[in-house]
Amino acid sequence: MVAEQIRNVHAHIPAGVTLVCVSKFHPVEAILEAYEAGERHFGESRVQELQKKVKALPEDIKWHFIGHLQTNKVRDLLKLHPYLIQSVDSERLLRAINDEAARQGRIQDILLEVHVAKEDTKTGLTPSELEELCHGMADFKNIRIRGLMTMATNTDDVAEIRRCFLTAKELLTYIHAPHPVLSMGMSDDYRIAIECGATMVRIGSTIFGERTPMNDNSIKALPKAVFFDQDGVLFNSMPYHARSWEWAMNKHGLPFTENQTYKNEGRTGASVINEAHRLVHGVDATQELIDAVYTDKSAHFNELTGGQLPELIPGIREVLAFLKSRGVQCWVVTGSGQRSLLDNLRKTFPDTFTGVISAFDVQHGKPHPEPYLKAWERCGFAKNECMVVENAPLGVRAGKAAGLFTAAVNTGILPDSALWEENADIVLPDMHALLSWLQQCQ
Repeated sequence: MVAEQIRNVHAHIPAGVTLVCVSKFHPVEAILEAYEAGERHFGESRVQELQKKVKALPEDIKWHFIGHLQTNKVRDLLKLHPYLIQSVDSERLLRAINDEAARQGRIQDILLEVHVAKEDTKTGLTPSELEELCHGMADFKNIRIRGLMTMATNTDDVAEIRRCFLTAKELLTYIHAPHPVLSMGMSDDYRIAIECGATMVRIGSTIFGERTPMNDNSIKALPKAVFFDQDGVLFNSMPYHARSWEWAMNKHGLPFTENQTYKNEGRTGASVINEAHRLVHGVDATQELIDAVYTDKSAHFNELTGGQLPELIPGIREVLAFLKSRGVQCWVVTGSGQRSLLDNLRKTFPDTFTGVISAFDVQHGKPHPEPYLKAWERCGFAKNECMVVENAPLGVRAGKAAGLFTAAVNTGILPDSALWEENADIVLPDMHALLSWLQQCQ
């Protein structure tokens, strides 16, 4: 089956275009079938999954890393000697790869990911960021930029897809490399990508079929305690937070976007401000500036919401009612210090939560495990009797770092891959799916 699909794909790929078989979430047996059909280039998106496959599969496979890469995963990835890291989407990540490659005494080939789609959920460098970064490449001695990678807008509009690919083709002029690589085109649009100049295509479902990612570990029975994040899990407050953070940060001269709010979701306010300040000035913000930014952010949030609580996430009342009916402890574990939300929490959910862990209760906010460890210590149950419900990548990282089963419900604007990359045990589309899953755990 796999071999036949590969033959069908190659019938539409001209000489000079490299096929990368996207094998993420697919078993070793399927990859071996493609390998025996002559394929050597395979694409993975999770470091942990790649570690297992490298050990189990032939050494001459050329592994491409194509998923969103966290800087804290760079060391583990480079130890696997990937053939090509295609998803380098920021100067910060580029620097982390360069520094780690220097420590390991090697040169790492990479592609710079460029953002040309009309979607905020896709990552990558803007054309202006790409131009600026390429002018400063002399600083990166242990990286070899081979070309660019991109994804088109998720649409049926062929003209828009073609616009994305042609824009990437134009941006390739910034890459001063012999025979630069242009990786673009997936199962649904690779023929258009080839027409527009792709030299590499990434094809998964057409070859291997669909497969839902799921970690091996699972819980066998209904947990005795569930730790819920607040923003984006209980309340649909993230759009207001995103707009407020962008407004307050920019007011104080710190470039910040709504999309960055979702990527930083779960952190304490002070750590978000510090991170933004370090990116601009290279040092932590003063306490005076932190207080000023957070005060402005909170005031703007209250202005946007009219001082009222945001609407609830659809289905959360049903989830909480089910757990309460089964005698399960429910906790709130949030990095928020937004008193307007915390003060109204018990009014909105009377007699629901056993306890609340907020920014006022911890020294280290998410992604540090302290908030979830504190909730676990207070609930009195074993770790395998507890679970975390999160919606944010950093929150998932905190739950996993605490050693807890972590379910991610994607209520935000980031792709599911951002949650899988943090090793969520399960990723669900909404609270109704979470309820169904919990009911099956009885």
